[in-house]
Amino acid sequence: MLKLTRKTQQGIVVSPKGQQEKALVIRVVDIVPNSVCLGFEGTDYEIVRTEIYNQRRSETDEFKQCVK
Repeated sequence: MLKLTRKTQQGIVVSPKGQQEKALVIRVVDIVPNSVCLGFEGTDYEIVRTEIYNQRRSETDEFKQCVK
């Protein structure tokens, strides 16, 4: 895991190697006690919270096991 320190309004850019045109910009919008507000700029990305992502994966894995 890469750990970065950013201040409010600072961001990072994530893109597939060699495909900068598919960049996703992640920006720190606000910082309050016990919470950070992030903004995401980019197209062709589905952005979900990790708990939703993990739930979807679990449901898909359970479905695949039932189909076997």
